[in-house]
Amino acid sequence: MRAAVLTGLETVELQERPEPEARPGWVVLTIEAASLCGTDVHQYDGRIDTPFPRVPGHDFSGRVLSVGEGVDESWVGRAVAVKPSLPCGDCPECHTDKPFDCKKKKLIGLWSDGCLTERIAVPVVNLIPRPDGVEAWQAALLEPLAVGLNTVDRLRIVLGESVVVLGQGPIGLALTRLCALSGAGRLIVTDAREAPFAVSRAYGASDCIDVTQTDATQAILDLTDGAGADIVIETSGFPASSAMVLDAVRKEGKVAHIGWANDLPPLPVIPIMAKTLTVYGVGGNGGRGQYERSLELVRSGRIDLDPVVTHRFGLDQIEEAFATAASKSDGAIKVVVTP
Repeated sequence: MRAAVLTGLETVELQERPEPEARPGWVVLTIEAASLCGTDVHQYDGRIDTPFPRVPGHDFSGRVLSVGEGVDESWVGRAVAVKPSLPCGDCPECHTDKPFDCKKKKLIGLWSDGCLTERIAVPVVNLIPRPDGVEAWQAALLEPLAVGLNTVDRLRIVLGESVVVLGQGPIGLALTRLCALSGAGRLIVTDAREAPFAVSRAYGASDCIDVTQTDATQAILDLTDGAGADIVIETSGFPASSAMVLDAVRKEGKVAHIGWANDLPPLPVIPIMAKTLTVYGVGGNGGRGQYERSLELVRSGRIDLDPVVTHRFGLDQIEEAFATAASKSDGAIKVVVTP
């Protein structure tokens, strides 16, 4: 079968790979749609370490082709979304039927070969049935929503609080919509380009700041009467954005860090103490109902994913797909790949 393989920095190619097998407790899926995430792009550009060669990708949907020993045959033919953090299967949590409490679970595509291929094997516990009304491409865009839900669950936004979302990539846009749905008052967003701001406004942003044209920290202070925002969420993973978080939040405010890359600066402790801040590190999607809730938000129409999908490619166009996602050319926000 065909698979997209990262063979070095900014180098991806199609290769033939062996067919996957459904071992006990696992299934084989035919991939129907996948999307490129910031993690995939940072593996491609070297800002996240990854061993080469590696089949990237972790946000996808498909249909069950075959099942392994111990898996109900009724799964065959079912349309599913997939939770991409795989439990280890060999720890106390996994042995007591609590795989999503596994402390060793690892993201596919980063720690093992991922979904940018034609077929893949995954544990049956990672499957979520795709409901009627949710298309394959929509079910391949759940990771940003799940990460966003994991974040707002922790932040516990109070109606009317001011919120800043730094970065308007897919996760930043998901958080913009979720913060609006959660009752944020002034909802300020930043990015280094104008392209996503139309979506930001449609999702509920009250103020959009282009960091290439404006001192973003000062603009946020001006919009909050000099106090800073109640909540600041950093999603971009860029050092300059991460560095401004503590200056943009008010005293006794809350901060969430989501953006992840090798070159992020350390957080200074003294400003955190001086402002009596609460700081949340959000390392992923949570894996405790966030995917199921994301599917329901899409199914119910609370979140419209159409505006964020700007480009679609076939698997045989994978070089162009990665180049587009990495460069964000032609207004790219989310890139969908279909085998």
